[in-house]
Amino acid sequence: MSVFNIVIALLSIFSIILLSATFFIPETSEVYRLIGYFDFSLCAIFLIDFFRQVFQAPNKVRYLYTTGWLDLLSSIPMVSEFRYIRIFRVFRVLRIIKSFKLLIAFIQHNRAATLYGFVVFTSYTTLVLCTTAVLYVEQGVGNITTAENALWWSYITITTVGYGDFYPVTTTGKALASVLIFCGIATFGTAISYINEKVESFKRKN
Repeated sequence: MSVFNIVIALLSIFSIILLSATFFIPETSEVYRLIGYFDFSLCAIFLIDFFRQVFQAPNKVRYLYTTGWLDLLSSIPMVSEFRYIRIFRVFRVLRIIKSFKLLIAFIQHNRAATLYGFVVFTSYTTLVLCTTAVLYVEQGVGNITTAENALWWSYITITTVGYGDFYPVTTTGKALASVLIFCGIATFGTAISYINEKVESFKRKN
């Protein structure tokens, strides 16, 4: 059990929810295209996880023969028919999570790592949800009208750069922007804390 595996499992569940939402959205809409971009990024994360597991597996052939091929198929962005296979990634972690005491003990002994993992997952899901929601509420009202506009706006907002070329004009859009700004501050604060901890750990070893 590791924090990385838990984050991957949570992202797998989130990706299934994201894909399920596309059934209720017209394929010609900008929101649908935006979700496609985010799904592509999730596939990239899952593909990295696949190669990580291949590298770490004691018996690589056995991993590829049992669950590895499922992980690989669910990580290919262009093969949408196999993306729901991602749910199988969750089962490996759920077997451990069923033991509540084991999960609590793991969190207690890995508090910092668990916090970092939780921040990463929360930041990503907040980015996806806020970007999608802003594009939906701003279409036909403001200047955020395409999936690319929304992606650029969310990147600038979460990094707190704020060029001002794209911005929400509705009350809901402004509220979502505030959430994204707060998320960006929390994320970068956590990243700095993580880097400092690693530097201090390196110093102690030397």
